[in-house]
Amino acid sequence: MLTIEERMKKEYLYLWRRYSVFLLLSAILFLPAAASPLLSPVNAYAGGQSNSGTIKWESLTAAIKNNKLHKKFFLMHFYFPTCAYCIRMNRHVFNGKSVINYVNKHFHPVLVNIYGNKKILYFNGSYLTEKQLAAKFNITGVPAEIFFTPDYKKIFLLPGYWKKSDFMLVSRWIASGKYKIESLRKFSQNYNN
Repeated sequence: MLTIEERMKKEYLYLWRRYSVFLLLSAILFLPAAASPLLSPVNAYAGGQSNSGTIKWESLTAAIKNNKLHKKFFLMHFYFPTCAYCIRMNRHVFNGKSVINYVNKHFHPVLVNIYGNKKILYFNGSYLTEKQLAAKFNITGVPAEIFFTPDYKKIFLLPGYWKKSDFMLVSRWIASGKYKIESLRKFSQNYNN
């Protein structure tokens, strides 16, 4: 015959096993459906959207063709779809109305997936994959921005995640043409005053 303590322990274990099985089955059956938007990788860049409330990202091939009609600076944004800081930059920097308007007005915004195999036209007329383009500029971490003149000359590399105000500072320095006559440090002192 079992003592009261042994019976309680046995009953506790029995209930614990049933509850554990219930939790496991619930997780298997219901969690994937409920959490799929939360757990699935997010591609924060829809690419080529024409919505006026977003940056009009385009491929380098399209940007080169558009540059023949509308001479603008190039903003080449290197990213990876599941990169946490890329997603953060898309949500907190590239979604700001002032950034959207400024980038769309002054730049050809180009998306480059650093591991992408899509073939794109490069400035010199040759075709490269996105990952070859990233390797050409030694991009090993994302996010990273490279700014180019309308004549395809590299101006500035902005590596990593930056706040909206810092990103706008660099964008204004380039689009205003001040990069030709003063350092970013000097421009930032004048810009903030």
